[in-house]
Amino acid sequence: MKIYRNVTDKISIFLFLLFYPIWIANSADAPKLLKATPLSQTAIQLQFDGQLQAETAEDLNNYQIAPDVQLEYALLDSRLNRVLLLTSPLEVEKTYHLTLPSSQTGIVITLPPVNEITFGAGDSVTFSGGSQDSSLIVNKDRKTRNNNAGAESTLVCDLTGTVFFVAFDLYDAFEDMGIREPTHVLEATISLHVQQCDTDTAQTVIFRRVLLPWREGRGISERAEDNELTYNSALHRNLPWNRPPAQAMLSGIDGDTESDYNGSEDVAHRIDGTCEIQEAGKRYTFKSDLLTDAVRFWVANPDYNYGYLFALRDGSAPIVFASKEADDGNLRPMLTIRYRTVD
Repeated sequence: MKIYRNVTDKISIFLFLLFYPIWIANSADAPKLLKATPLSQTAIQLQFDGQLQAETAEDLNNYQIAPDVQLEYALLDSRLNRVLLLTSPLEVEKTYHLTLPSSQTGIVITLPPVNEITFGAGDSVTFSGGSQDSSLIVNKDRKTRNNNAGAESTLVCDLTGTVFFVAFDLYDAFEDMGIREPTHVLEATISLHVQQCDTDTAQTVIFRRVLLPWREGRGISERAEDNELTYNSALHRNLPWNRPPAQAMLSGIDGDTESDYNGSEDVAHRIDGTCEIQEAGKRYTFKSDLLTDAVRFWVANPDYNYGYLFALRDGSAPIVFASKEADDGNLRPMLTIRYRTVD
């Protein structure tokens, strides 16, 4: 009996020594919580310094918020380092404490009455994924007019007719945050980084709402595949532009109502705004009251969110912007929305 107990004790000690260093290493290597940002009365975004496993990140038992906040759902972002916590309603400007059982310290969170979020690609934005952009290449000889540049690291507009499209999917984020009223949106801006501009003279870029669904290309200035944006079609062969390349603009059709999206126009007749481009190597902000109105319309009508077409109106040299495929995530297109967190 004594011999059996000694053997059992040795086995237990052996197993402990075998797995103890592994447990310690795994605990030390676990991603650390960097910050917790309340986005609305029912949504908090957590950011970690490393990638998480969905099984752990989406387990509600791993989070506690006091006082008196119930956790309802946890969703791991596609970037794997952010978690969206859906909760019972938070009070504006009230202090809450978020703790993780694996951490000895907590984080203080306070919901402001006005907040700001960003959409785009990369780790620097609040909500990543769902955005799309593509250049519609128009060559002078028209022999390669069905090319697309949806997988290139740049977006181009020039006087030959080449334009580019940028769209951001807002629906899932606003739905998850519990913000469904257009009136919550206070201001919206789109910022783009200019990579190349071969002139010192200011050039004007305009932007118009797109009224037909379109599909970004998967090629690099190559002939488009089926269901890709081309000179002739928004959705190759299946949905042609009414006036290639995306130039049907009937007077009075501005993109403000559902009836504007009836398939008879390509882009809005009205110009929603302009931006003067002076030099390369910097980010430019496109903004206007009409852009803010467009985002409000898309919050109420997410099925009609086809983004914007950008074109060169006054100028002599092509302007090259960074796309969502740019290697440097800080240069990619970004939509910023300032909004009210409560009615």
